[in-house]
Amino acid sequence: MAVFLHLLPLLAVAAALAFVIHAVFWGMTFRVDDEHVRVVVYGFTVRKVALADIAWADRGCPLWNEHYTSSLNRKKVVRLRRRTGWIKNFIITPPDPEAFFAELRERGVEVRVGEKGIGDWG
Repeated sequence: MAVFLHLLPLLAVAAALAFVIHAVFWGMTFRVDDEHVRVVVYGFTVRKVALADIAWADRGCPLWNEHYTSSLNRKKVVRLRRRTGWIKNFIITPPDPEAFFAELRERGVEVRVGEKGIGDWG
């Protein structure tokens, strides 16, 4: 039994890592409401960007970003270019980028889809 007690820290780290991986890939969602774009993990808002602070949105992904991505699929990448802050690019991966862009357009955010910019995936 004493031998297994030495494994408890390893099991705790493995469980914490499994929880974080599940939260990122399956528990994270992105919502647009009347005032914010929200990053929600298991029902809790972990980050929000005011719609008034978003200069425009596109499909680019330059080098310097704040990432909240829940997918490794590069076709789902959406960049929200903020007007303020040190890191102006806010990268998310909604399940349906086109529907997400439509929600942003409805709320008055400029969407630059189809334009080539620095760092676009192509």
